Amino acid sequence: MALQAPPTGAYTLDEFERFIAQPENEERLFELLDGEIVEVSPGRTRNSEYRDLIAVAVHIFCRAHNLPCHTSGGDGAYAIQGHVLAPDFAYKPTPMSNEYPDPVPPLWVVEVISPTDKASDIRKKRRIYRQAGILLWEMYPQEIQIDVYAPGKPVAEFGIDDVLSVGDILLG
Repeated sequence: MALQAPPTGAYTLDEFERFIAQPENEERLFELLDGEIVEVSPGRTRNSEYRDLIAVAVHIFCRAHNLPCHTSGGDGAYAIQGHVLAPDFAYKPTPMSNEYPDPVPPLWVVEVISPTDKASDIRKKRRIYRQAGILLWEMYPQEIQIDVYAPGKPVAEFGIDDVLSVGDILLG
């Protein structure tokens, strides 16, 4: 069976959930950005390795400090203020949900930016995360740089020799 392209137009969260529940969409990943259904293509293995390195470090830190720790990768989608996003990495202190999308947004996300990512989608996601008060790290592997968008603060750029912080999200 040929796969259908995502429909165009402005969709609500309920309409999005009906679309992704269709059998032909069962194995596909979509995001809902400003009412537009966007199919997420598989990422590069190197980019998923960055996500794994962050997840391992976070879990080790949480265990050492007896903090609750729940992380997800690029196939974990969250409902965020009427949008649905599937960040490359996400952290929250509350358990993950079996619902799709997870109704409880993460506190911190990392988006690993690929050369094939559309600039307009990157900007939309950034605006959604920022409006929701979610800490966002945009990782640019080609430039060896991470842009940090902390709630209420201007963007900060970090390079390979810098130390990053997640502020009050992981106390200690």
